Amino acid sequence: MYLGLPIGGNPWSLEFWEPIVNRIKSRLSGWNSRFLSFGGRLILLKSVLTSLSVYALSFFKAPSGIISSIESLLNNFFWGGSEDCRKITWIGWNTLCSKKEHGGLGVRKLKEFNVTLLGKWCWRMVVYREGLWYHVLVARYSKVGGRLEVGAGVFFVVAGGR
Repeated sequence: MYLGLPIGGNPWSLEFWEPIVNRIKSRLSGWNSRFLSFGGRLILLKSVLTSLSVYALSFFKAPSGIISSIESLLNNFFWGGSEDCRKITWIGWNTLCSKKEHGGLGVRKLKEFNVTLLGKWCWRMVVYREGLWYHVLVARYSKVGGRLEVGAGVFFVVAGGR
């Protein structure tokens, strides 16, 4: 384990993501949602719980089953339930994740957040050609005509930028 993730693990397997899900479960077990208001639960949800998985989501694309299980834990916490008992959800998760201007509460959708964090690395490749990240990837893969050859004819375009 290094920084909460298994070294050399397969990010497509569910076992790889167990430490993140367990970290969220352990954090939730310390809070008794019955004694928190909706506002308090919303603040904990937006500031603490969605931040626990940011590091892993910034490097690996999470399987949809992991994202749905994490969002299920977050949804149950918000509505006052737990793993043992379920409460009625009065508003759907997609509505909670909508912007406040559209009637939601502004909670992050983890799938979109995961894609955005991964896209940031692509953006860094295009913009910061002198950065360490760019040099590591060029050394790892071969650069062919302004593109990185990932393998077997798969290319990542790094043309453009400064």
